[in-house]
Amino acid sequence: MPVIIFSNNMKTINTQLLKTFRAVATTGSMTQAAALLNLSQGAISQQIRKLEDLFGCRLLIRQKAGLALTIEGEKLLGKAQKFLNLNEEIWRDMTDQNFKGRINLGVPLDLVATALPNALRLFADHHPDVDVNLVCAPTLELKQLLQGGDIDLSLLEEHENSLTGEALFRDQLVWMGAKGGLAKRKTPLPLSIASNECVFRLPTTTALDQAGKRWKRLYESNNIDAVQAIIRMDLAVGVFLKSLVPSTLEIIPFGEDFPRLPEFHITLAIGQTESRDLAQILAGFISRHFHYKAAA
Repeated sequence: MPVIIFSNNMKTINTQLLKTFRAVATTGSMTQAAALLNLSQGAISQQIRKLEDLFGCRLLIRQKAGLALTIEGEKLLGKAQKFLNLNEEIWRDMTDQNFKGRINLGVPLDLVATALPNALRLFADHHPDVDVNLVCAPTLELKQLLQGGDIDLSLLEEHENSLTGEALFRDQLVWMGAKGGLAKRKTPLPLSIASNECVFRLPTTTALDQAGKRWKRLYESNNIDAVQAIIRMDLAVGVFLKSLVPSTLEIIPFGEDFPRLPEFHITLAIGQTESRDLAQILAGFISRHFHYKAAA
């Protein structure tokens, strides 16, 4: 018969400290983390210091672009995410709450076919009596719907200076064109991009203007497939998050003719609606799957 030994010397980790560390690590800013967690910046700083004292090492260093992870911080981030995911999974399985209702979930058009389907499939398995209604629209429109109470939660694509939701991961906005295409050499540069509601539009055109690069709008639409079709036909170039660029197109490197574009955070925001508790449970499923995607 196996002997089970219980040790009184086992160290424990406060999950709130790990949640705070995750927020700082993903946003690169204590100010942004404080806003996301509804805490003061002093409280965030104190919790990070407690975590560093607990492990006896530096987890974050300050750089020009913001806070960056040390080697030890990188190691902790991956394990902390697994720990928090398991904590949420245990709580969900042991409470075994039978939820019923309907949730309106906002999703930017280009994120529909990412990690979301697996998250929704698993959520449906655990909560078959909950209907999830997808509202697909550009980020700027989704923010308005969220503020107006028309949707319960939403994935968003946000610049680090204007985060309103929990940061899941960040991605680089890049130029893309047809494989071996010639449109990228034309002057003025033909640009195929989504309409005014697209959050990528202003930073893209601003970067071109600041670089003195002449450009023209060739085709604009909120139909992602149509935008990409124009690019595949080598009639124009466009922009997309790096991890989402399809294999049928190629990434155009940053350079003199193609100025560097900003990074964007994929965030998850929960609205103040009657379905908030149910939305928080769905948010847990989505958060876990997008963190796994970012780590893959």
